Amino acid sequence: MTNDERELLQTEIQKLQSSLSSNTSEIGDYRIIKIYEARLNGSKDPYDAAKLIADREATRKKINDLKAELEKANDNS
Repeated sequence: MTNDERELLQTEIQKLQSSLSSNTSEIGDYRIIKIYEARLNGSKDPYDAAKLIADREATRKKINDLKAELEKANDNS
């Protein structure tokens, strides 16, 4: 794997990690917090919690897969 390919993987990992914490992301922590607040207040969830959780899990899996690919490439160097 070339250095450029490694950098692309690292950039993709960072982008995905940011999507989990960004306030503007469709899967960001902000939405989890808003669901939690609504439940504490006895209100209806403002977002589809099951879909949000599934999307976040899929993103974490993708991050882990990319990290494993990067680690494998580094081991083969």
